[in-house]
Amino acid sequence: METKASGKDIIVAVLDNMRQSGEPLLYRTLVPSYFDVYLHRSDYERLSGIFSMIRDECVKALDQELAALNRKGLTVLSGLASKPPYVNAEKNWSVKFHIDEDNELAPGEILIDSRLVLPAAIEYGVGTRTQRSETLRSDGETGKFSKSQELKEEKQAVLARLSYKDSEGNVCGYEMTAPEISVGRGGRNEFCDLELDGPADISRRHFYLRQDPQTGEFFIQDVSRFGTSVGGTKLPPKEWVRLPSKTTLVLADAVTMEFEQL
Repeated sequence: METKASGKDIIVAVLDNMRQSGEPLLYRTLVPSYFDVYLHRSDYERLSGIFSMIRDECVKALDQELAALNRKGLTVLSGLASKPPYVNAEKNWSVKFHIDEDNELAPGEILIDSRLVLPAAIEYGVGTRTQRSETLRSDGETGKFSKSQELKEEKQAVLARLSYKDSEGNVCGYEMTAPEISVGRGGRNEFCDLELDGPADISRRHFYLRQDPQTGEFFIQDVSRFGTSVGGTKLPPKEWVRLPSKTTLVLADAVTMEFEQL
């Protein structure tokens, strides 16, 4: 009999990952806000039409599970004021679905990659920021979570704005506050400042965007497999190119993104 992953299996795996991926602080325990669900291609294609429903039920179940954990009223240290022991690291939950392009999963297997918050900007020239990860297995389900060593910094001035439509046609916006960011689909071991919900033609790390601190001008570097166009002109690979203050970016002829310098 062929093994299949069901929508219920995905929701249960996300909840299990959330419970096991908490990061204890003194007065509370932070739980992950961002969940990337990886599926075998056959499961992804079979369930793709109801991902929005599965996502909605995941969010509802996460809210209920967080409330249930808080009702237990655990206290971290005796003598300290009682605080809600479990808190979502962000205001909202994010659940995204991906095909296992590395062919590590068999039909029916589910891999969950979760993070507390969106990663901070990459420090170019000094290596990738350190991550801690662990793989968990229970009842035949596989869950992988990564815990960032950093939380978001205090709100900074917005340097530029990016907007695009996701795979469901929803308009998504991103405000660039760091002088350098990476953009792509992201995924295991490929964390991007702006993770796009798009087709597989979008590379896990598609392009870099930076602002020159002296002139204030913006530059883009394409590092993708299927290319990036700016204002209708395809970028040369792995070369920094100056951006107009307002323009249209097209990624792999699949996703259109609007860029505006502020």
